[in-house]
Amino acid sequence: GRRGRFGWPLARAAARLLLRLAGGGPQVSGLQHLPMSGACVLAANHASYLDGLVLAAALPRAPVFVAKQELVDNWFARRFLDALGAEFVERFDAGQSLADVGRLVERLRAGECLLVFPEGTFRRSPGLLPFRLGAFQAAAAAAAPLLPVAIIGSRAALPDETWRPRRQRIAVTVGTPISPGGDGWAEVLKLRDSARAQLLALTGEADLEQT
Repeated sequence: GRRGRFGWPLARAAARLLLRLAGGGPQVSGLQHLPMSGACVLAANHASYLDGLVLAAALPRAPVFVAKQELVDNWFARRFLDALGAEFVERFDAGQSLADVGRLVERLRAGECLLVFPEGTFRRSPGLLPFRLGAFQAAAAAAAPLLPVAIIGSRAALPDETWRPRRQRIAVTVGTPISPGGDGWAEVLKLRDSARAQLLALTGEADLEQT
């Protein structure tokens, strides 16, 4: 939306400055895979409170951040995300989540790019948590390409339960686009599994899907 496009240059500059002060901006690769216009879904792993800043600094295109509803009550996060035109989604209520997916599909059909953390949360110990399906449902319904985005090093740079950043190399890799073959449930699961396989390979983290 307009707020997202208006707020993106300022947010990107601020994110780059903050990361430089904390020890350096992210090294970015795979940007040739990122379409600079039209609908797409970026599915990123989540390892730290830094991840939003890291992606704001790394991505040349302004995506719509899809944020968990709980952040509405966080004054600082809400101001930052509102400036970017974020969509807030409910993680726990199944009925509300279906409505949220419908809103995301509308944004995609309007030609926007969504940025989603399908794990929904993160924890101190390494490993890729199970994925929630909303991002993959939206991509399939809108026939939008889905791109895995791997963030490496942010967990070590700012571990959970601390606000003191450590000097740590952070890298962002945009993976290979995955095109939906339809909007059925089997295709949603195929999108999820394909994205997960890429993120496991790119991050080198353990698969916690079965734990």
